[in-house]
Amino acid sequence: MNTYRAVIVGLTGIGASRPHETRGPVFGAMPPSHASAYHKHAQTEVVGVCDLRQEVLDDFCERWGDIWPDVNTYTDFREMLDKEQPDFVSVATSDHAHADITVAAAEGSAQAILCEKPIATTMDDADRMIAAAEANNVLLSIEHTRRWYPSYLQAREMIRSGEMGRLRTIVCDQFGTRAMMFRNGTHMIDMMCFFAEANPEWLVGELEPGFEHFTEYKGDGGHDPATDPYASAYIHFDNGVRAFYNCHKMAFNGSKFSLTCENGRIEISDQKFEVITQQEPRWWSHAAVPVEPYISIRQIGAVTELIHILENGGTLVSPAREARKTLQIMLGILDSHHAGNLRVNL
Repeated sequence: MNTYRAVIVGLTGIGASRPHETRGPVFGAMPPSHASAYHKHAQTEVVGVCDLRQEVLDDFCERWGDIWPDVNTYTDFREMLDKEQPDFVSVATSDHAHADITVAAAEGSAQAILCEKPIATTMDDADRMIAAAEANNVLLSIEHTRRWYPSYLQAREMIRSGEMGRLRTIVCDQFGTRAMMFRNGTHMIDMMCFFAEANPEWLVGELEPGFEHFTEYKGDGGHDPATDPYASAYIHFDNGVRAFYNCHKMAFNGSKFSLTCENGRIEISDQKFEVITQQEPRWWSHAAVPVEPYISIRQIGAVTELIHILENGGTLVSPAREARKTLQIMLGILDSHHAGNLRVNL
């Protein structure tokens, strides 16, 4: 069994958090971070970590010292890539830093890169990340979490099977105190592309009031809702699917999708999955869909998939070219808003 050397760049929550769990040979919480995913996978070992802040590096060593007592720490990712020669590279930094790290990793020893969402802050950066990975035959997976959730995968298979008829519209509602388009909305918009399985062709968008100054996404933080707008958009895909994205900051938190097909509707969220069909002209029937649980979801699902494809071949469920569509839509919403909510061709 191969063992893969992994490094992590960026040690905030998603990069390095460790769940509280009961100690024992058969117990363990689902990993909530890149570090915990590598810890739980028998074929990976973290050999180096990098962050700009020494106190964050010290905190990582204290938190994970019992697992990786000899991990090397760095404040320069290029030095780490050169010295550690990793097989896996996790990129969990602020979004504007993704491109340089990913390109350097792809041009170095990396066989696989797991990069946080969104893929980048500009189309040029996304394109050079994709180009570097493809030129060097490196797997580049973008951590749009729900692509490894069994319910969302099952819903897409239901659409693909044809049993519901052709997919016509997608409606996504996202709400909550952190309903920010770039920080969290990227997950929702990515899911719209996941279900549509087509290229976004054009859109019309509107931002949160008070964001007239917000003409570009710098991606250098994203934790403060005051710096990232909510938004609404109508998105037309080139296969005819019409998608409606509605995002709003409010006290009530959550998100949901409504996927309307010729023969019925799929309602899905992180809390429920049901199919609605028409029994009589004015009556609908609601049926909950049982979901088979997965052993690995979220970050460990991504790591497991990367290893499987390295060793057996296959296609990523969250490839960089799909993540590029999500970024294209979000930047298109900015363009539409500042053009007076006009149609923007993608």
